[in-house]
Amino acid sequence: MVSEAAGIPGANQRQFGISAKQKLYEFLRMRPAGADAAELIGLLLSGAGSDPELGARIVRTMLAGDPNFIFDAETALWSLQQSDRLRVPLEEAEFTVVDLETTGGQPGPGTIIEIGAYRMVGRRMTESFQSLVRPHGSIPRFISNLTSITSEMVREAPPIEQVLPAFRDFLGDRVMVAHNARFDFSFLDFEFRRIFGIGLPNPLLCTLRMSRRFLPSVKRRRLDLLAQHFGLSQEGRHRGLGDARMAAEILSIFLEIAMKMGMTRLDRLLDDHTRGLSRRRIERHVPPEDIAALPHTPGVYLMRNERGDLLYIGKARRLKERISSYFTSSVNAKTAELISHVYKIETRPTRSPLEAALDEARLIRELKPPYNRMLKSAAPAYFIKLDMMDEFPRIVIALKMSARLGLLQLGPFIGRRSLDHSVRALSRVLGLRTCTGKLVPNEDFSPCIYGQMGHCTAPCNLSIGEDGYAERVRNAVAFLRGRSGALLGGLAKARDQAAAAMRFEEAGRYRRELSLLTTLAHRASRLSQVVTENNLVIVTGEGSDRAAHVVLAGRLALTRMLDSEDAPPHVAEFIAANYERYKLKPVERGELEAMAIVARWLRERLADEGRLIYLNGPMLAPAALSANQGRVIPSEARNPGSVLPALTRADFP
Repeated sequence: MVSEAAGIPGANQRQFGISAKQKLYEFLRMRPAGADAAELIGLLLSGAGSDPELGARIVRTMLAGDPNFIFDAETALWSLQQSDRLRVPLEEAEFTVVDLETTGGQPGPGTIIEIGAYRMVGRRMTESFQSLVRPHGSIPRFISNLTSITSEMVREAPPIEQVLPAFRDFLGDRVMVAHNARFDFSFLDFEFRRIFGIGLPNPLLCTLRMSRRFLPSVKRRRLDLLAQHFGLSQEGRHRGLGDARMAAEILSIFLEIAMKMGMTRLDRLLDDHTRGLSRRRIERHVPPEDIAALPHTPGVYLMRNERGDLLYIGKARRLKERISSYFTSSVNAKTAELISHVYKIETRPTRSPLEAALDEARLIRELKPPYNRMLKSAAPAYFIKLDMMDEFPRIVIALKMSARLGLLQLGPFIGRRSLDHSVRALSRVLGLRTCTGKLVPNEDFSPCIYGQMGHCTAPCNLSIGEDGYAERVRNAVAFLRGRSGALLGGLAKARDQAAAAMRFEEAGRYRRELSLLTTLAHRASRLSQVVTENNLVIVTGEGSDRAAHVVLAGRLALTRMLDSEDAPPHVAEFIAANYERYKLKPVERGELEAMAIVARWLRERLADEGRLIYLNGPMLAPAALSANQGRVIPSEARNPGSVLPALTRADFP
């Protein structure tokens, strides 16, 4: 028996055959161009390969009699029978190029307001489909301004329940194409499942991803910019049929490029598309319907392999959107490697992205998943530090916070280059040293090049005393704490005086420094204050499912559910008892992780993600924690227990 030759006990032959065949079926379903026996046997057996004919014999015995599988003797590739219709030359392949206009960025019942589509045979457009759709709600003003589609225009239009059957007939079983296809697919798949009870089954091509493959030197790939790049008409931009026409014309160009690269068949183009930028095939073992059923809420997700072993833990502002992004052809090689082992994804919704970030950090620390160190992709966060315990402090940039006593820490900042330029400018304007190590001033010491150029006051050779240097440090601290007017005003005055005296090179230097420090002052003022000076309560969740996160001196001091009448007074009592204590209490190493997470969340939060109650003292009225407390007070008029004004992401540096 073949199974005995493969080392499989006879009692388990039938079960092995069924599970293995299902595994091969799922694998080949994503490989319309097929796979050879060596690749297939590699999925099933470890160590196969000592006998070059063994794998081919096993696969042939398993699949030869099954009508779902076919073997191409010319290429020696196995594939699915259903993929046979995709083995057509690109000149004869049929596509439906689609563009949707919607009421927003998240799929939902009745959120599509227009469908535009073109059928194509090869590189030729044949028929078009266009229909306005009456949404279930009103069209936001931003969408109306963008698309010129108003609520009045769609008042008499048919609802999606009437339009979708006609569009399904127009789409047929052709390959669906769109620019940024994940967006259009997510809306159509949602409505297909809601109305027809089954998701969108068509193969998918994305002209945005194809542009990354075929136009690597082009950096801006928006639909209209690609049309401009190729000299195509942009008429009808941000309308369904106009955008579908542009995408169809771009597809025609990409098909020509693909054929010149040797991809002359549709199945081979689709197979290349699934490999993505990593040039690896994306092995998908998680059913699409499982992804479609995920919530849009914040939370933590845990990825497990076939045996249930934990591989990776991540957090998400929207679980469905984040997890879906793993199963696209745009992932890198490391992510593709992870996904090839993922068979199950467990999700744990939370009240807010803050709680998701805290839970993620705790679970990673406790469970130590093997892929987390390799796949951490968040942009690095930087902190500005000033060691007030040093006799001659200097401003430094660091990736991590520190538990050292007397350390002023401000952040997090995203983007090292501009931050580095700004910090250097601040040190140069104030004459602070940039050299490392502890200074032992000596009047005979020869200062470094910065001291000789006047960029440093040279405390190393007693050119400035400790008191004079301390005054400059106090100016730096005031600047970083938001009191930047005096320094910026002085630079502006010096710039104008230099320009009036026609010292244009000097005026240009002042202008550059003023620009850098203005940027730094803006970024610093939009942060959460100096991290160790944060005193606030963050309220997350709604109704009885609310929680208060008390932050004292930058530390996450208490998390308390607000699920009873006793909870708000308990939080207020905790603040009163610990406010001053935390100001004097040294930062402990175990508190640093939560401090950095809270600081980063404060920087990146959206306006509707939690409510902030800043504390200017130890007193907090318990009523401020009530569910209906939402009074907005300007930041300059904050009192103890005042609510932070609603800000958008654009307000943060």
